Amino acid sequence: MSKVNSYLPRLGLKLNGVKYGKKLKLGGWPFIFRFPQASMEIGDDCAVNSNFISNLIGLYQRTIIIARGRGKVRIGNHVGISGSTIYARELIEIGDDTVVGANCKIFDNDFHSLNPDERRRDVYDHLVTRPVRIGRNVFIGCNSIILKGTVIGDNCVIGAGSVVHGTFGPNCTIAGNPARVIKNHESAGKKTGKTKENPEGRECCG
Repeated sequence: MSKVNSYLPRLGLKLNGVKYGKKLKLGGWPFIFRFPQASMEIGDDCAVNSNFISNLIGLYQRTIIIARGRGKVRIGNHVGISGSTIYARELIEIGDDTVVGANCKIFDNDFHSLNPDERRRDVYDHLVTRPVRIGRNVFIGCNSIILKGTVIGDNCVIGAGSVVHGTFGPNCTIAGNPARVIKNHESAGKKTGKTKENPEGRECCG
């Protein structure tokens, strides 16, 4: 990518009040937008891929990152994002060293009312929002969807194509629709016994 094409997207971020750290790498032209009362922070050494050659898995779209209303997006250091959508009306946090694979979606809201009458009348006053918190060194496989209210602990792996909702502890592999814990990284190869914190003797918290 030419220096001109690299400079112009960064200029757009500055004009829009998006805070970003050192060595931000933009592959293509992402759509990153902060609404006036919202906030957005992107840490050091992050990479945001938005064109075909920037990730040869195959991107369906440019990366889209939106902080709307009073929403907050906080992205840590050394985070990679490819052709994904991150859309916050309340809070989405992504920890350091996390990889968001191709074509993922991370939402902290429902976008439309769950009440059929309000939805028919295009009423948006009662949208449900819940913060999304993704820990450090998480790998989110391609085409996964992270829904509102989800908490993912450090060092987790999200299987490709998963639909994730709920609270998951660290060091787990999570996969499926709906996603569930399928492996505990810390106790691999070891027998898991019942404890006060884990009365069912499950292989991983989740």
